[in-house]
Amino acid sequence: MMNSDPLIGRRLANFQIDGVIGRGGMAQVYHGLDMVLQRPVAIKVIDTRYRDNPAYARRFVKEAQAVATWRHENIIQIYYADEEAGLSYFAMEYIDGLDLGKFLTQHSAAGQCMPYSEVLRIGRAVAQALDYAHHRGVIHRDVKPSNVILANDGRVVLTDFGLAMDMEQGSLGEVFGTARYTAPEQARRSSDAIPQSDLYSVGVILYEMLTGVTPFDDPSPTSMALQHMTLPPPPPRRLNPDLTEATERVLLKALSKNPRDRYPTGLELMAALESALQVKHSIPAKQSSRHSLPASAVQPPAPYAQSPRQLGDAVAGTTTSTPTQRLPSQATRPEISQGWRPARYWRYLLFGGIVLMGVGVLIVSQRGGASLSPTLQPGTVAEAKPPSSAPTSENIGVPVATAWPAATASSAMPIMPTVLYPNGRRFVILYNDSSLYMHNAASTAGALSSLAFEQLDASAAVINRFEGWRWSQHYPRVEIDSCARIEIRGSSPYLRPAECQGRYNSSITASRDDSYVFWIMREDSSQFRVLWNKQEVARCEIAAGVCEVFLP
Repeated sequence: MMNSDPLIGRRLANFQIDGVIGRGGMAQVYHGLDMVLQRPVAIKVIDTRYRDNPAYARRFVKEAQAVATWRHENIIQIYYADEEAGLSYFAMEYIDGLDLGKFLTQHSAAGQCMPYSEVLRIGRAVAQALDYAHHRGVIHRDVKPSNVILANDGRVVLTDFGLAMDMEQGSLGEVFGTARYTAPEQARRSSDAIPQSDLYSVGVILYEMLTGVTPFDDPSPTSMALQHMTLPPPPPRRLNPDLTEATERVLLKALSKNPRDRYPTGLELMAALESALQVKHSIPAKQSSRHSLPASAVQPPAPYAQSPRQLGDAVAGTTTSTPTQRLPSQATRPEISQGWRPARYWRYLLFGGIVLMGVGVLIVSQRGGASLSPTLQPGTVAEAKPPSSAPTSENIGVPVATAWPAATASSAMPIMPTVLYPNGRRFVILYNDSSLYMHNAASTAGALSSLAFEQLDASAAVINRFEGWRWSQHYPRVEIDSCARIEIRGSSPYLRPAECQGRYNSSITASRDDSYVFWIMREDSSQFRVLWNKQEVARCEIAAGVCEVFLP
Protein backbone atom coordinates (compact mmCIF):
# COMPACT_ATOMS: atom_id res chain seq x y z
CA MET A 1 0.00 0.00 0.00
CA MET A 2 2.89 2.30 0.82
CA ASN A 3 4.31 1.69 -2.68
CA SER A 4 1.16 3.16 -4.25
CA ASP A 5 2.54 6.61 -3.48
CA PRO A 6 4.10 7.81 -6.76
CA LEU A 7 6.87 9.65 -4.88
CA ILE A 8 8.23 6.51 -3.22
CA GLY A 9 11.47 5.63 -4.97
CA ARG A 10 11.69 9.01 -6.67
CA ARG A 11 14.76 11.21 -6.36
CA LEU A 12 14.49 14.95 -5.76
CA ALA A 13 17.88 16.62 -6.21
CA ASN A 14 20.23 14.67 -3.91
CA PHE A 15 17.42 13.08 -1.91
CA GLN A 16 16.06 9.59 -2.50
CA ILE A 17 12.52 9.11 -1.12
CA ASP A 18 12.00 5.71 0.49
CA GLY A 19 8.93 5.96 2.71
CA VAL A 20 6.09 8.03 4.17
CA ILE A 21 6.46 9.53 7.63
CA GLY A 22 3.14 11.34 7.94
CA ARG A 23 0.75 13.98 6.68
CA GLY A 24 0.02 17.39 8.13
CA GLY A 25 -2.40 20.14 7.26
CA MET A 26 -0.84 21.12 3.95
CA ALA A 27 2.05 18.73 3.32
CA GLN A 28 3.25 15.15 3.20
CA VAL A 29 6.52 14.23 4.88
CA TYR A 30 8.71 11.42 3.63
CA HIS A 31 11.75 9.61 4.94
CA GLY A 32 14.68 9.83 2.57
CA LEU A 33 18.41 9.61 2.17
CA ASP A 34 20.84 12.31 1.14
CA MET A 35 22.69 10.34 -1.54
CA VAL A 36 25.73 12.63 -1.45
CA LEU A 37 26.25 12.96 2.31
CA GLN A 38 24.72 9.56 3.09
CA ARG A 39 22.58 10.84 5.94
CA PRO A 40 18.87 10.34 6.63
CA VAL A 41 16.56 13.27 5.95
CA ALA A 42 12.91 14.17 6.24
CA ILE A 43 11.48 15.57 3.00
CA LYS A 44 8.41 17.79 3.21
CA VAL A 45 6.38 17.98 0.00
CA ILE A 46 3.35 20.20 -0.52
CA ASP A 47 0.19 18.11 -0.56
CA THR A 48 -1.50 17.44 -3.91
CA ARG A 49 -4.60 19.28 -2.66
CA TYR A 50 -2.68 22.56 -2.52
CA ARG A 51 -0.15 22.36 -5.33
CA ASP A 52 -2.30 24.50 -7.61
CA ASN A 53 -3.05 27.07 -4.88
CA PRO A 54 -0.51 29.93 -5.06
CA ALA A 55 -1.27 31.11 -1.52
CA TYR A 56 -0.47 27.72 0.00
CA ALA A 57 2.59 27.34 -2.20
CA ARG A 58 3.91 30.69 -0.99
CA ARG A 59 3.24 29.74 2.62
CA PHE A 60 5.03 26.44 2.11
CA VAL A 61 8.11 28.15 0.71
CA LYS A 62 8.04 30.79 3.43
CA GLU A 63 8.16 28.08 6.09
CA ALA A 64 11.49 26.92 4.71
CA GLN A 65 12.73 30.48 4.39
CA ALA A 66 11.67 31.24 7.96
CA VAL A 67 14.13 28.87 9.56
CA ALA A 68 16.69 28.00 6.87
CA THR A 69 19.29 30.46 8.17
CA TRP A 70 18.66 29.74 11.83
CA ARG A 71 20.97 27.65 13.98
CA HIS A 72 19.44 26.60 17.27
CA GLU A 73 19.60 23.31 19.11
CA ASN A 74 15.85 23.33 19.75
CA ILE A 75 14.65 24.28 16.24
CA ILE A 76 14.57 21.81 13.36
CA GLN A 77 17.26 22.41 10.74
CA ILE A 78 16.35 22.96 7.08
CA TYR A 79 18.94 21.61 4.63
CA TYR A 80 17.61 22.37 1.15
CA ALA A 81 14.54 23.65 -0.70
CA ASP A 82 13.60 23.54 -4.36
CA GLU A 83 10.85 22.98 -6.90
CA GLU A 84 10.86 20.18 -9.44
CA ALA A 85 8.19 19.62 -12.08
CA GLY A 86 5.76 21.80 -10.13
CA LEU A 87 6.54 19.97 -6.90
CA SER A 88 7.62 22.26 -4.04
CA TYR A 89 9.62 20.53 -1.33
CA PHE A 90 12.31 20.99 1.26
CA ALA A 91 14.64 18.61 3.05
CA MET A 92 15.25 18.87 6.78
CA GLU A 93 16.99 16.94 9.50
CA TYR A 94 15.54 13.57 10.34
CA ILE A 95 14.82 13.31 14.08
CA ASP A 96 14.45 9.88 15.61
CA GLY A 97 12.19 10.27 18.61
CA LEU A 98 8.69 10.68 19.96
CA ASP A 99 6.50 13.74 19.82
CA LEU A 100 5.39 15.28 23.11
CA GLY A 101 1.74 14.52 22.36
CA LYS A 102 2.44 10.79 22.35
CA PHE A 103 4.69 11.11 25.39
CA LEU A 104 1.84 12.78 27.29
CA THR A 105 -0.52 10.04 26.14
CA GLN A 106 1.80 7.43 27.63
CA HIS A 107 1.77 9.17 31.00
CA SER A 108 -1.98 9.69 30.88
CA ALA A 109 -2.54 6.00 30.15
CA ALA A 110 -0.37 5.16 33.17
CA GLY A 111 -2.32 7.60 35.34
CA GLN A 112 0.73 9.76 35.98
CA CYS A 113 1.78 13.33 35.42
CA MET A 114 5.22 13.93 34.00
CA PRO A 115 8.20 14.22 36.37
CA TYR A 116 8.94 17.82 37.26
CA SER A 117 12.46 17.44 35.88
CA GLU A 118 11.05 16.51 32.46
CA VAL A 119 8.49 19.33 32.58
CA LEU A 120 11.27 21.83 33.18
CA ARG A 121 13.62 20.30 30.59
CA ILE A 122 11.00 20.28 27.86
CA GLY A 123 9.53 23.64 28.83
CA ARG A 124 12.92 25.34 28.83
CA ALA A 125 13.79 23.96 25.40
CA VAL A 126 10.51 25.12 23.82
CA ALA A 127 10.76 28.51 25.53
CA GLN A 128 14.34 28.99 24.30
CA ALA A 129 13.31 28.09 20.75
CA LEU A 130 10.44 30.58 20.83
CA ASP A 131 12.53 33.37 22.34
CA TYR A 132 15.04 32.78 19.54
CA ALA A 133 12.29 33.01 16.90
CA HIS A 134 10.64 36.03 18.53
CA HIS A 135 13.94 37.92 18.63
CA ARG A 136 14.09 37.35 14.88
CA GLY A 137 10.63 38.78 14.37
CA VAL A 138 8.78 35.48 13.87
CA ILE A 139 5.71 34.18 15.74
CA HIS A 140 5.12 30.42 15.48
CA ARG A 141 1.29 30.46 15.97
CA ASP A 142 0.91 26.68 16.25
CA VAL A 143 2.79 25.63 19.38
CA LYS A 144 1.37 22.30 20.54
CA PRO A 145 2.69 18.96 21.83
CA SER A 146 2.66 17.27 18.43
CA ASN A 147 5.01 19.99 17.15
CA VAL A 148 7.57 19.22 19.86
CA ILE A 149 9.82 16.21 19.27
CA LEU A 150 11.66 14.48 22.10
CA ALA A 151 14.65 13.01 20.29
CA ASN A 152 16.28 9.79 21.38
CA ASP A 153 19.57 11.67 21.76
CA GLY A 154 18.00 13.90 24.44
CA ARG A 155 17.26 16.96 22.31
CA VAL A 156 13.90 18.71 22.43
CA VAL A 157 13.05 20.17 19.01
CA LEU A 158 10.30 22.60 17.98
CA THR A 159 9.05 21.97 14.44
CA ASP A 160 6.42 23.05 11.93
CA PHE A 161 6.74 26.78 11.36
CA GLY A 162 4.12 26.48 8.61
CA LEU A 163 1.80 29.01 10.28
CA ALA A 164 4.59 31.40 11.27
CA MET A 165 3.90 35.12 10.98
CA ASP A 166 6.23 38.05 10.59
CA MET A 167 5.65 40.52 13.43
CA GLU A 168 5.83 43.56 11.17
CA GLN A 169 4.06 42.29 8.06
CA GLY A 170 1.36 40.33 9.87
CA SER A 171 -1.33 38.37 8.06
CA LEU A 172 -4.99 38.59 7.18
CA GLY A 173 -6.03 35.86 9.54
CA GLU A 174 -6.23 33.03 7.04
CA VAL A 175 -4.66 30.59 9.49
CA PHE A 176 -5.81 29.80 12.95
CA GLY A 177 -3.61 27.37 14.86
CA THR A 178 -4.91 24.51 16.99
CA ALA A 179 -7.90 25.45 19.16
CA ARG A 180 -6.82 23.41 22.19
CA TYR A 181 -3.62 25.48 22.52
CA THR A 182 -4.57 28.81 20.91
CA ALA A 183 -4.35 32.11 22.78
CA PRO A 184 -7.56 34.18 23.14
CA GLU A 185 -6.37 37.01 20.90
CA GLN A 186 -5.27 34.56 18.22
CA ALA A 187 -8.59 32.72 18.47
CA ARG A 188 -10.35 36.01 17.76
CA ARG A 189 -8.15 36.73 14.78
CA SER A 190 -4.89 35.06 13.85
CA SER A 191 -3.33 38.32 12.69
CA ASP A 192 -3.53 39.58 16.29
CA ALA A 193 -0.97 36.99 17.40
CA ILE A 194 2.07 38.40 19.21
CA PRO A 195 4.99 36.66 20.96
CA GLN A 196 2.92 36.30 24.13
CA SER A 197 0.40 34.30 22.07
CA ASP A 198 3.04 31.60 21.59
CA LEU A 199 3.84 31.76 25.31
CA TYR A 200 0.16 31.24 26.14
CA SER A 201 0.36 28.01 24.13
CA VAL A 202 3.42 27.03 26.16
CA GLY A 203 1.37 27.74 29.28
CA VAL A 204 -1.31 25.31 28.08
CA ILE A 205 1.35 22.64 27.47
CA LEU A 206 2.88 23.19 30.92
CA TYR A 207 -0.59 23.00 32.47
CA GLU A 208 -1.16 19.71 30.66
CA MET A 209 2.19 18.27 31.68
CA LEU A 210 1.56 19.14 35.35
CA THR A 211 -2.12 18.18 35.61
CA GLY A 212 -2.61 15.57 32.90
CA VAL A 213 -5.29 17.56 31.05
CA THR A 214 -5.58 20.78 29.09
CA PRO A 215 -7.50 23.65 30.73
CA PHE A 216 -10.27 23.49 28.12
CA ASP A 217 -11.66 20.55 26.20
CA ASP A 218 -14.59 20.32 23.83
CA PRO A 219 -15.34 18.25 20.72
CA SER A 220 -16.09 21.47 18.85
CA PRO A 221 -13.01 23.56 17.98
CA THR A 222 -15.15 26.70 17.90
CA SER A 223 -16.50 26.01 21.38
CA MET A 224 -12.99 25.37 22.62
CA ALA A 225 -11.80 28.66 21.13
CA LEU A 226 -14.65 30.45 22.89
CA GLN A 227 -13.65 28.86 26.18
CA HIS A 228 -10.11 30.19 25.76
CA MET A 229 -11.56 33.64 25.09
CA THR A 230 -14.11 33.77 27.90
CA LEU A 231 -13.67 31.19 30.66
CA PRO A 232 -11.10 31.16 33.47
CA PRO A 233 -8.91 28.05 33.42
CA PRO A 234 -9.70 25.56 36.20
CA PRO A 235 -7.24 26.07 39.09
CA PRO A 236 -4.43 23.55 38.51
CA ARG A 237 -4.35 22.47 42.16
CA ARG A 238 -7.93 21.29 41.85
CA LEU A 239 -6.62 18.78 39.33
CA ASN A 240 -3.30 18.04 41.01
CA PRO A 241 -3.28 19.03 44.70
CA ASP A 242 0.41 18.10 44.85
CA LEU A 243 1.23 21.36 43.08
CA THR A 244 2.27 24.31 45.18
CA GLU A 245 0.31 27.56 45.26
CA ALA A 246 3.30 29.24 43.65
CA THR A 247 3.15 26.80 40.73
CA GLU A 248 -0.55 27.47 40.31
CA ARG A 249 0.10 31.21 40.22
CA VAL A 250 2.71 30.78 37.50
CA LEU A 251 0.39 28.66 35.33
CA LEU A 252 -2.57 31.02 35.74
CA LYS A 253 -0.38 34.00 34.91
CA ALA A 254 0.84 32.25 31.77
CA LEU A 255 -2.82 31.71 30.80
CA SER A 256 -3.96 35.29 31.41
CA LYS A 257 -6.58 36.47 28.93
CA ASN A 258 -4.78 39.77 28.41
CA PRO A 259 -1.39 39.25 26.72
CA ARG A 260 0.12 42.09 28.76
CA ASP A 261 -0.51 40.12 31.95
CA ARG A 262 1.55 37.14 30.79
CA TYR A 263 5.29 36.65 30.99
CA PRO A 264 7.08 38.76 28.38
CA THR A 265 9.57 36.01 27.43
CA GLY A 266 9.82 32.26 27.60
CA LEU A 267 12.94 32.59 29.74
CA GLU A 268 11.02 34.49 32.43
CA LEU A 269 8.13 32.03 32.32
CA MET A 270 10.38 29.04 32.84
CA ALA A 271 12.46 30.79 35.51
CA ALA A 272 9.27 31.47 37.47
CA LEU A 273 8.06 27.90 37.06
CA GLU A 274 11.40 26.42 38.08
CA SER A 275 11.43 28.58 41.19
CA ALA A 276 7.85 27.61 42.02
CA LEU A 277 8.42 23.89 41.59
CA GLN A 278 11.57 24.00 43.70
CA VAL A 279 9.65 25.56 46.59
CA LYS A 280 8.21 22.18 47.43
CA HIS A 281 11.23 20.10 46.56
CA SER A 282 13.98 22.01 48.29
CA ILE A 283 14.22 19.23 50.92
CA PRO A 284 15.34 17.13 49.10
CA ALA A 285 15.09 17.82 45.37
CA LYS A 286 14.45 14.17 44.47
CA GLN A 287 11.24 13.77 46.40
CA SER A 288 7.88 13.63 44.64
CA SER A 289 9.37 13.90 41.19
CA ARG A 290 6.53 11.87 39.68
CA HIS A 291 2.86 12.27 40.48
CA SER A 292 -0.24 10.29 39.71
CA LEU A 293 -3.31 11.75 38.05
CA PRO A 294 -6.72 11.81 39.71
CA ALA A 295 -8.95 9.05 38.43
CA SER A 296 -11.12 11.55 36.58
CA ALA A 297 -8.17 12.68 34.48
CA VAL A 298 -7.12 9.17 33.45
CA GLN A 299 -8.90 8.93 30.15
CA PRO A 300 -7.94 8.54 26.51
CA PRO A 301 -7.00 12.06 25.47
CA ALA A 302 -8.46 13.68 22.40
CA PRO A 303 -6.25 12.77 19.45
CA TYR A 304 -3.69 15.39 18.56
CA ALA A 305 -3.54 16.73 15.05
CA GLN A 306 -0.23 15.11 14.19
CA SER A 307 2.19 17.20 12.24
CA PRO A 308 4.26 15.25 9.72
CA ARG A 309 7.56 14.03 11.08
CA GLN A 310 9.54 10.95 12.00
CA LEU A 311 8.26 9.52 15.27
CA GLY A 312 10.42 6.85 16.82
CA ASP A 313 9.13 4.13 19.08
CA ALA A 314 10.57 5.55 22.27
CA VAL A 315 12.26 8.56 23.77
CA ALA A 316 15.29 8.37 26.02
CA GLY A 317 13.75 7.27 29.28
CA THR A 318 13.69 9.20 32.52
CA THR A 319 13.47 7.14 35.66
CA THR A 320 13.01 7.81 39.32
CA SER A 321 13.37 5.62 42.33
CA THR A 322 10.89 7.58 44.38
CA PRO A 323 7.46 6.12 45.05
CA THR A 324 4.44 7.32 43.11
CA GLN A 325 2.17 9.69 45.00
CA ARG A 326 -1.56 9.25 44.52
CA LEU A 327 -3.78 12.28 44.36
CA PRO A 328 -6.78 12.51 46.70
CA SER A 329 -9.90 10.98 45.23
CA GLN A 330 -11.82 14.24 45.44
CA ALA A 331 -9.49 15.89 42.94
CA THR A 332 -11.71 15.89 39.91
CA ARG A 333 -11.72 17.88 36.74
CA PRO A 334 -14.10 20.84 36.92
CA GLU A 335 -17.16 20.37 34.79
CA ILE A 336 -16.94 22.02 31.40
CA SER A 337 -20.30 22.65 29.85
CA GLN A 338 -21.54 20.36 27.09
CA GLY A 339 -21.75 22.93 24.44
CA TRP A 340 -20.52 26.10 26.03
CA ARG A 341 -23.20 28.13 27.85
CA PRO A 342 -21.96 31.73 27.88
CA ALA A 343 -24.79 33.05 30.06
CA ARG A 344 -23.55 31.04 33.02
CA TYR A 345 -20.14 32.69 33.12
CA TRP A 346 -18.51 36.05 33.42
CA ARG A 347 -17.43 37.39 30.07
CA TYR A 348 -14.61 39.39 28.70
CA LEU A 349 -14.98 42.21 26.29
CA LEU A 350 -12.32 42.59 23.65
CA PHE A 351 -8.68 42.95 24.53
CA GLY A 352 -6.91 46.30 24.56
CA GLY A 353 -3.40 47.46 25.29
CA ILE A 354 -0.22 48.65 23.71
CA VAL A 355 1.96 46.04 22.05
CA LEU A 356 5.30 46.19 20.30
CA MET A 357 5.50 44.69 16.85
CA GLY A 358 8.88 43.37 15.67
CA VAL A 359 10.67 44.04 12.41
CA GLY A 360 11.90 41.03 10.43
CA VAL A 361 11.72 39.28 7.11
CA LEU A 362 8.35 38.47 5.56
CA ILE A 363 7.33 35.00 6.68
CA VAL A 364 3.78 34.56 5.44
CA SER A 365 2.72 36.29 2.25
CA GLN A 366 -0.96 37.18 2.50
CA ARG A 367 -3.43 38.95 0.27
CA GLY A 368 -4.46 42.55 0.66
CA GLY A 369 -1.46 44.04 2.47
CA ALA A 370 -0.12 43.92 5.96
CA SER A 371 -2.92 45.32 8.05
CA LEU A 372 -6.63 45.77 8.44
CA SER A 373 -8.44 48.90 9.48
CA PRO A 374 -11.68 48.34 11.35
CA THR A 375 -12.62 50.83 14.05
CA LEU A 376 -10.84 50.38 17.35
CA GLN A 377 -12.82 49.23 20.34
CA PRO A 378 -13.83 52.11 22.61
CA GLY A 379 -13.93 52.02 26.35
CA THR A 380 -11.93 50.13 28.93
CA VAL A 381 -11.06 46.49 29.24
CA ALA A 382 -13.39 44.48 31.47
CA GLU A 383 -11.19 42.04 33.36
CA ALA A 384 -12.61 39.20 35.38
CA LYS A 385 -10.71 38.39 38.55
CA PRO A 386 -8.63 35.23 38.37
CA PRO A 387 -9.27 32.28 40.67
CA SER A 388 -8.64 32.63 44.39
CA SER A 389 -4.97 31.78 44.01
CA ALA A 390 -4.35 34.97 42.05
CA PRO A 391 -0.79 36.14 41.43
CA THR A 392 0.65 38.35 44.15
CA SER A 393 3.32 40.98 43.86
CA GLU A 394 5.47 38.98 46.27
CA ASN A 395 5.92 36.10 43.86
CA ILE A 396 5.18 37.38 40.39
CA GLY A 397 5.96 40.78 39.02
CA VAL A 398 3.83 42.60 36.50
CA PRO A 399 5.34 42.08 33.04
CA VAL A 400 6.11 44.94 30.76
CA ALA A 401 6.06 45.00 27.00
CA THR A 402 9.19 43.40 25.59
CA ALA A 403 11.26 45.49 23.21
CA TRP A 404 12.28 42.98 20.58
CA PRO A 405 15.50 43.61 18.68
CA ALA A 406 14.95 45.75 15.61
CA ALA A 407 11.38 46.31 16.75
CA THR A 408 9.51 49.56 16.39
CA ALA A 409 7.18 50.62 19.19
CA SER A 410 3.64 51.26 18.13
CA SER A 411 1.42 53.69 19.97
CA ALA A 412 -1.70 52.14 18.50
CA MET A 413 -3.70 49.38 20.11
CA PRO A 414 -3.99 46.05 18.29
CA ILE A 415 -6.50 46.24 15.47
CA MET A 416 -9.80 44.94 16.80
CA PRO A 417 -13.28 44.42 15.40
CA THR A 418 -15.70 47.32 15.75
CA VAL A 419 -17.56 47.35 19.07
CA LEU A 420 -20.12 50.13 19.44
CA TYR A 421 -22.02 48.53 22.32
CA PRO A 422 -19.42 46.83 24.57
CA ASN A 423 -22.01 46.37 27.32
CA GLY A 424 -24.72 45.21 24.95
CA ARG A 425 -26.32 41.83 24.34
CA ARG A 426 -23.77 39.25 23.31
CA PHE A 427 -24.22 37.06 20.24
CA VAL A 428 -21.74 34.55 18.85
CA ILE A 429 -21.58 33.75 15.13
CA LEU A 430 -20.28 30.24 14.36
CA TYR A 431 -19.63 29.19 10.78
CA ASN A 432 -17.79 26.99 8.31
CA ASP A 433 -17.96 26.34 4.57
CA SER A 434 -21.34 24.65 4.85
CA SER A 435 -23.36 26.74 7.30
CA LEU A 436 -23.63 29.71 9.65
CA TYR A 437 -25.33 30.05 13.03
CA MET A 438 -26.02 33.13 15.14
CA HIS A 439 -26.26 32.10 18.78
CA ASN A 440 -27.94 34.33 21.37
CA ALA A 441 -25.59 34.24 24.37
CA ALA A 442 -27.34 37.13 26.10
CA SER A 443 -29.95 37.06 28.86
CA THR A 444 -32.75 38.46 26.69
CA ALA A 445 -34.18 37.65 23.26
CA GLY A 446 -32.81 39.59 20.30
CA ALA A 447 -34.57 41.03 17.25
CA LEU A 448 -33.25 40.24 13.79
CA SER A 449 -34.75 42.76 11.40
CA SER A 450 -32.19 45.52 12.09
CA LEU A 451 -29.23 43.26 11.32
CA ALA A 452 -27.25 43.06 8.09
CA PHE A 453 -24.06 41.22 7.13
CA GLU A 454 -21.69 42.30 4.37
CA GLN A 455 -18.77 40.40 2.88
CA LEU A 456 -15.87 42.68 2.01
CA ASP A 457 -13.16 42.38 -0.59
CA ALA A 458 -9.55 43.45 -0.06
CA SER A 459 -10.47 47.10 -0.68
CA ALA A 460 -13.38 46.92 1.81
CA ALA A 461 -15.97 47.04 -0.97
CA VAL A 462 -19.16 45.03 -0.38
CA ILE A 463 -19.44 41.92 -2.56
CA ASN A 464 -22.24 39.98 -0.80
CA ARG A 465 -24.96 41.09 1.62
CA PHE A 466 -27.44 39.32 3.88
CA GLU A 467 -30.23 41.23 5.63
CA GLY A 468 -31.82 40.14 8.88
CA TRP A 469 -35.34 40.44 7.53
CA ARG A 470 -34.74 37.17 5.71
CA TRP A 471 -34.59 35.53 9.13
CA SER A 472 -37.28 37.67 10.77
CA GLN A 473 -39.88 36.83 8.14
CA HIS A 474 -39.85 33.32 9.62
CA TYR A 475 -39.52 34.36 13.28
CA PRO A 476 -38.84 37.91 14.50
CA ARG A 477 -36.14 37.22 17.09
CA VAL A 478 -33.58 34.80 18.48
CA GLU A 479 -34.52 33.46 21.88
CA ILE A 480 -32.03 32.95 24.71
CA ASP A 481 -29.58 30.10 24.02
CA SER A 482 -31.13 29.58 20.58
CA CYS A 483 -29.88 30.23 17.06
CA ALA A 484 -30.80 31.56 13.65
CA ARG A 485 -29.08 29.67 10.86
CA ILE A 486 -28.23 29.58 7.17
CA GLU A 487 -27.27 26.24 5.63
CA ILE A 488 -25.96 25.78 2.11
CA ARG A 489 -27.91 23.26 0.12
CA GLY A 490 -26.01 20.05 -0.61
CA SER A 491 -23.10 20.91 1.72
CA SER A 492 -23.79 18.57 4.63
CA PRO A 493 -22.59 17.66 7.18
CA TYR A 494 -23.52 21.02 8.66
CA LEU A 495 -21.80 22.61 11.64
CA ARG A 496 -24.86 22.67 13.93
CA PRO A 497 -22.89 23.67 17.03
CA ALA A 498 -23.77 22.40 20.49
CA GLU A 499 -24.33 26.00 21.61
CA CYS A 500 -27.62 26.05 19.70
CA GLN A 501 -28.85 22.97 21.60
CA GLY A 502 -30.95 22.05 18.58
CA ARG A 503 -33.09 25.19 18.96
CA TYR A 504 -33.36 27.14 15.69
CA ASN A 505 -35.80 30.05 15.69
CA SER A 506 -35.25 30.78 12.03
CA SER A 507 -33.70 28.71 9.24
CA ILE A 508 -32.74 29.57 5.67
CA THR A 509 -31.42 27.24 3.00
CA ALA A 510 -29.18 28.89 0.42
CA SER A 511 -27.19 28.02 -2.67
CA ARG A 512 -23.45 28.58 -2.51
CA ASP A 513 -23.56 31.20 -5.26
CA ASP A 514 -26.43 33.21 -3.73
CA SER A 515 -25.55 36.87 -3.30
CA TYR A 516 -26.39 36.73 0.40
CA VAL A 517 -23.88 33.99 1.27
CA PHE A 518 -21.36 36.26 2.95
CA TRP A 519 -19.12 34.06 5.13
CA ILE A 520 -17.40 31.77 2.59
CA MET A 521 -13.69 32.42 1.99
CA ARG A 522 -13.01 33.76 -1.49
CA GLU A 523 -9.79 34.62 -3.27
CA ASP A 524 -10.43 38.33 -2.88
CA SER A 525 -12.18 38.27 0.50
CA SER A 526 -11.32 37.17 4.02
CA GLN A 527 -13.71 39.33 6.10
CA PHE A 528 -17.32 40.21 6.68
CA ARG A 529 -18.87 42.88 8.87
CA VAL A 530 -22.04 43.03 10.94
CA LEU A 531 -24.33 46.06 10.79
CA TRP A 532 -27.03 47.16 13.22
CA ASN A 533 -29.31 49.89 11.87
CA LYS A 534 -26.69 50.55 9.17
CA GLN A 535 -23.87 50.99 11.70
CA GLU A 536 -20.96 48.56 11.79
CA VAL A 537 -20.88 46.71 15.10
CA ALA A 538 -18.41 43.90 14.33
CA ARG A 539 -15.71 42.97 11.84
CA CYS A 540 -15.16 39.21 11.48
CA GLU A 541 -12.35 37.10 10.04
CA ILE A 542 -13.78 34.34 7.86
CA ALA A 543 -10.91 31.96 8.62
CA ALA A 544 -11.56 32.15 12.37
CA GLY A 545 -14.93 30.38 12.18
CA VAL A 546 -16.24 32.35 15.15
CA CYS A 547 -17.06 36.01 15.80
CA GLU A 548 -18.57 37.92 18.72
CA VAL A 549 -21.18 40.64 18.25
CA PHE A 550 -22.54 43.02 20.89
CA LEU A 551 -25.95 44.53 20.10
CA PRO A 552 -27.90 47.28 21.90
